[in-house]
Amino acid sequence: MPDFNLLLRPIFWGAALVTTALVVTGCSNGESPLPDSSVTAPASVSTAPSSAPSAPTAAEVSQEPSPVISYLGKTKVVTLGDTEVRATRDAIGIRVACNATNKTDLNHNIRVTVSIGNGTDWVQTTKFEFKQIAPGQIGRESVLMGVAYEGVLPDDPKIYIDSVIYY
Repeated sequence: MPDFNLLLRPIFWGAALVTTALVVTGCSNGESPLPDSSVTAPASVSTAPSSAPSAPTAAEVSQEPSPVISYLGKTKVVTLGDTEVRATRDAIGIRVACNATNKTDLNHNIRVTVSIGNGTDWVQTTKFEFKQIAPGQIGRESVLMGVAYEGVLPDDPKIYIDSVIYY
């Protein structure tokens, strides 16, 4: 009678090897509870760069533009693609201006949703609606936000461009 422990041991190690290879190469069902940065190559696999250029990985290629934050004096500027939001604290609130450029070949309506807050307990959201912006033109609008807030408004508010929709 064959010893089943000796028979199952090679099958178990073979399955473990295949699973490890799939996880390391990224060939899985995508339902791993661990983030990609927690997966490391085994010590026996060389991680030295090869001489042939490789295609960019999904982590390097971004479909969405990343916001850029800068300052013009006391004005905080957040740029996301062709949309720019400026926020300046004044005596009665936070003056928020939005500029959206239509870089397409057709007239478009553009809706920009912006949130500002203090980073702890206050957030206010507003929508800017730009109607029929011609190609190459800029839609501009400004609002005063935070007037009804009863706390101390931040000098350097948190600004988020929640969405930019062309329709």
